[in-house]
Amino acid sequence: MKKFFLLAMIFAYCTQTMVAQTITEGSRWWNGERLYTAHVDGAGNITMDGESESMGGDTFILMKEGDGHYTLNAGNKQGWLFVRGEVGWRVDYVRQGRQDFLAVRNPHGDAVGIFVWTPEDLDGCLTHQKELEAKEVSWVLQHSLLDAHYLGCFSKPQLRLMRNEILARHGWRFQSKDLREHFGKQPWYKPVADNNRIKLNSIETINLQLLKYEESLDDRERVRYDRAEAAPEMAEAVDGVITVTTEEQFINALGNNRTVQIGADVHLNLSRILEQEDKFAGVPGRAWATIAKKDISNKPIIVSESCNDGQQLTLKHFEGLTIRGERNSSIEVDPRYAFCLNFYDCFDCRVENLTIGHTEYGYCDGGVIGFEGGRNNIISDCDLYGCGTFGIVGRSLGNAWVKRTKIHHCTYGIMDLYDCWNLTFEDCDFFSNKETPLISNGSGLNTTFRGCRIYDNWAEGKLFSTNEPIRLFGCEIHHPRIGDIDSLVTDNHCLIDGMSPVIPPRTKPIGPDVD
Repeated sequence: MKKFFLLAMIFAYCTQTMVAQTITEGSRWWNGERLYTAHVDGAGNITMDGESESMGGDTFILMKEGDGHYTLNAGNKQGWLFVRGEVGWRVDYVRQGRQDFLAVRNPHGDAVGIFVWTPEDLDGCLTHQKELEAKEVSWVLQHSLLDAHYLGCFSKPQLRLMRNEILARHGWRFQSKDLREHFGKQPWYKPVADNNRIKLNSIETINLQLLKYEESLDDRERVRYDRAEAAPEMAEAVDGVITVTTEEQFINALGNNRTVQIGADVHLNLSRILEQEDKFAGVPGRAWATIAKKDISNKPIIVSESCNDGQQLTLKHFEGLTIRGERNSSIEVDPRYAFCLNFYDCFDCRVENLTIGHTEYGYCDGGVIGFEGGRNNIISDCDLYGCGTFGIVGRSLGNAWVKRTKIHHCTYGIMDLYDCWNLTFEDCDFFSNKETPLISNGSGLNTTFRGCRIYDNWAEGKLFSTNEPIRLFGCEIHHPRIGDIDSLVTDNHCLIDGMSPVIPPRTKPIGPDVD
């Protein structure tokens, strides 16, 4: 499938930028806080002795696995590590241009910590670190590897902007509204037509991974970050509304018959907490599962569920839960094949006034919002953007309503519905989506579109695939291949043609933050 080809291409690109090297006796390695000196034994294993200005020294071991590849081990009987990573994780020696560094990688292959080769002593490294921290952040992102000591100076919203600036410097075209507006104000930002053509070098790739890892950590695990600035784990309810500002607060707030509101200008990356098994496994009301539906209880449960390349949030057996954004707020996830929000047998739940999407492109599996089973659920005033892979996926879903919502830049279709009934899409815009069919309605009864506009989608894909009638009232559709047009029941106010004109803005705008 396409996704495996894409992953293979990414792996091939990353590996060809890496040149196998061997750590030499007496070489020095700086991680932003401590300077380590390498001592090599006869088998090529490395003892790294560290020294720092105020925190004392420590030792860890690198067991040689092959040219340029090592395994991280503790240097004490207790098995403690004072560096980023865990015993058994891989460490690669990387050379990019004139820069040599060690990258500690988690089991997914992403870098979580680095050690940069240096000819300097401890005083020289400390001086260089202070000079680095005095420079503009944009300069550092373009010219230096990022270490945990440096990243600890920044809040998670700042880290998110830093991560996306690396992409923006290459012209990455953002779907998230706040990122489009932020980088659109930068004179150097020139968006490209196709994000897939963007190529990052090894240092940029490592920095992206380091930033993502830093964002995923609990603030208590971060180096230097002011814990007083960290939001409490539990948010208080005011007038029945629980306003959250962190991923952990969001997960803690979920429950039946309540409203969880994501605070103004807050952008949650749920992958930061979904990848932490200890937050779900063995915790009452939560689960860490390969397949969420295997649980047969009817109690509400929050599941970090495995998908092809990570974890997704699946909410099971919830009733009366509303998830909404206050202003300019969003939800995103990192895995390309995960749902951003997935509802399983949920009733009377709502998602309102939010921008929701993925950080990277995906194919074949997943989507922005998924429903399996359940009744009387509503999505309103949202912006569901692509990469992931359908805007909405519904299975055995009944009496659902999607209104005043945009679905765009999805890589496998607008929606994929099967065995659903009484679904209504009202005053929605569907545009810039790809693949075929764009709207799939298998065995779906009483599927209705009212006042919707469908335009500027991938012209080669047919628009509708359905074995049951679809009703269209007052819709405007511009697409060259309508598909199962004999199954469309339209009124006199529908416009259906094969043209793709420039669509003027709606008289009454739709999406998040519309008064």
